[in-house]
Amino acid sequence: MSDFENQTIFPAAELFLIRRYMRAQGFSPGQWLLGTGLDEDAIGRPDTLVSSHQFDIVYRNVYRLVERPEVGLHFGLSLNLSRWGMLAMALICARSLGAALETANTYRTLLRSRFNLHPEVGGQSVCITVTPRTDMTFPVNPSFAHEMLLGTLQSQISDLLGRAFRFQRIALHYPPPSHHGAYQRYCHCPVEFDAAKTVLWVAVEDMERALPLANRVAELQARAVFEQEIERVAQVESGDIAWLVRNELGRDQRLPLPTLDAMAERLAMSSRTLRRRLNEANTRYRSLCQEHQLQLALNELARTRQPISLVAANCGFSDPGSFRSVFKRWIGMTPREYRLQFGEG
Repeated sequence: MSDFENQTIFPAAELFLIRRYMRAQGFSPGQWLLGTGLDEDAIGRPDTLVSSHQFDIVYRNVYRLVERPEVGLHFGLSLNLSRWGMLAMALICARSLGAALETANTYRTLLRSRFNLHPEVGGQSVCITVTPRTDMTFPVNPSFAHEMLLGTLQSQISDLLGRAFRFQRIALHYPPPSHHGAYQRYCHCPVEFDAAKTVLWVAVEDMERALPLANRVAELQARAVFEQEIERVAQVESGDIAWLVRNELGRDQRLPLPTLDAMAERLAMSSRTLRRRLNEANTRYRSLCQEHQLQLALNELARTRQPISLVAANCGFSDPGSFRSVFKRWIGMTPREYRLQFGEG
């Protein structure tokens, strides 16, 4: 498993929907969160971030607990558009279904999708060829993953169009499972198994139809937010260890700051590995902590009129003298000079 799969970088809005689904099936969060390290409180916190690996554990728990063969379809249909948190705004406000699906494809890294979707117009239909990503594995098995994809696409396209949506036709490259009859009941369209490749057919008129809540300004605003999210995830994926530590330090703004051992645990690596990777990046954990403390101090100096000694204490410095020395070395001026130049009032 890669370090990237263990990084807690994905928004957790989907957990809210999973709790609702699993509650209807008679299961408590403690049962379907088993093995993730998450608790029920995390579901309701807007700042909760979840790793790809933790989501995979949840999906395996859902598959194990819900004893119905067509669970992938049933579960997928319960995951409405709000699954994607703020990205849902960009999709809802797109000019058409085709534009929304193009946006989703642009930000597919944040969607954790295990599939690539390739649309192609043919006559009165758009044929969407579905291929598994080679850099990701399925958390359960291929049929469960495809069933989740079919269910979520049907549910979320219905949300976008503001009415019930059905594919015109579905072709799947794998043999019919024992519950193959459920596919037509859930998808309400012809379904073919053992096809040469997986293809979904959507009517051109559906793809080109204007969405009821299309709003170009709101769409651009939402996309701007997700450009920042893409950059954040790209930094994680590239393994920028200093950025990862800075990101974790900035998540909660609480003092005292976590120890190196605690930070290593957050980043799903050993203390020795964290120390080595920081050395390779020509930095130290202590330096990154001081940098974070100084950022807190800059904010307080600019926004408040508290005595500088109190600002130093609030930001984790043991005495005003060391605070002044570190501040001058990093910022190029004393705390008092900084406040005079940048403080409010």
